[in-house]
Amino acid sequence: MPTLAELLDPRRVNLALKAQDKVGVLRELAELLGRDGEDPSAIVEVLWAREQLASTGVGSGVAVPHGRLQGLGTIRAALGVHPRGVAFDAVDGEPVQVFVAILAPEDRPSQHLKLLAEVSRVLRREEVRRCLRGAQDFDEVRACLVP
Repeated sequence: MPTLAELLDPRRVNLALKAQDKVGVLRELAELLGRDGEDPSAIVEVLWAREQLASTGVGSGVAVPHGRLQGLGTIRAALGVHPRGVAFDAVDGEPVQVFVAILAPEDRPSQHLKLLAEVSRVLRREEVRRCLRGAQDFDEVRACLVP
């Protein structure tokens, strides 16, 4: 199973998200996840359906929107940073600045869960969150994520 650092690709990182609300952020993340040809509107639907169950805002300025998409070949991750933060119904009520979106093939739920666990473990560390908030480019993002 690849790590988050291994899964990220420069085309799926946006260090200056602009959306002002949850749906807008999900759209921006869906655009990043769909850069290999998947329909971003289908990705938004998957991410939004998951948000309806419970917010993926896990606290400490972090959200991990995720879902499974039928027909997807491989698991994908995207990372976005919002400079000011966005209200995301996080468990601690704080705005979210760091977003890691995960899209997994529908037929591989264990891959999905393993990556969610890894992302949670990595982003639990304050120094990683601080590093990501200050990253200026993809190389700096990778450096933040590689122990």
